[in-house]
Parts: sequence; C-alpha cells; structure tokens
Amino acid sequence: MNKKEARRASRIVAVEALFAYLERGGSVSADDCLDHVIAYVEEKEKDEFAREIVRAAVENSAKLKIVIKAFAPEFPFHKIAPINRALLLLGLAEMKYVGTPPIVVINEYIELAKMFGEKKSAGFVNAVLDSFRQSAKLDIVNS
Repeated sequence: MNKKEARRASRIVAVEALFAYLERGGSVSADDCLDHVIAYVEEKEKDEFAREIVRAAVENSAKLKIVIKAFAPEFPFHKIAPINRALLLLGLAEMKYVGTPPIVVINEYIELAKMFGEKKSAGFVNAVLDSFRQSAKLDIVNS
C-alpha cells in the first residue's frame, strides 16, 4: 500500500472512530473508540495517523465547532448529520493542526463524504472546508 492509500485507510478509521465517539456523546473516550475500530472493525494493530487526526479533532472540537458555525451558519452543529459532523471536524483538524495541504484534505474528505454520507454530503463538506481554506489564505495575506 502506497502512502496515499495508507492515508486514505487511516482517514476511514478516523471517521469511523470519531463518528462512534460523537454518537456516544463522549461517554466513551475517543481513544477507546479508535482502539475498537482499529482492532475489531479494521482488524489492524495500530494506526498512528488516524490517532493523530482524531486527537486533533477531539482536543480542538470547541474551536472547530465555531469554525463550522461560521461557515455553515444556517446549520446548527447539533442538526448537521452526525457523519458530516465527524467529516468536518476531522477535515478542519487535519488542515489546521496536522498540517496536511488543504487541497489534499478537501479532496479526501469529499471522497469520504461520498463513501459515508448522504447524497448532498460531499457538496456540504466541500463548501465548509473550502470556505475555511479561503479564509485561512486571507488570514495569511492580511497578517
């Protein structure tokens, strides 16, 4: 498996784990959800990249929810489809805290939205992530 395929597989693990964490309302730790997905769902021993992006999403979720609210003001966070919440939190965390190039993140999470989400999920995820990318670019230019 090449690096791109490995990263995609890690992102899938991360989506499954964060989705499980969010659906349980934090009653189970994100690490426990990730360990379960790795061991029982994906039948892997470890996945450090998935762990890195899940931790970044969970540790920064309050800030990331503000970003989502800013770029999707017509959708209160709790009313966004749970899978889309997970995709947005992970995508934003990967761009902002992991340092993956934004275009790569956007393309990957659009594909994950097509894989896991509803018909309109990919467009929604694309709109929020790309709006964030554009605003981040403006922040760099304006600072």
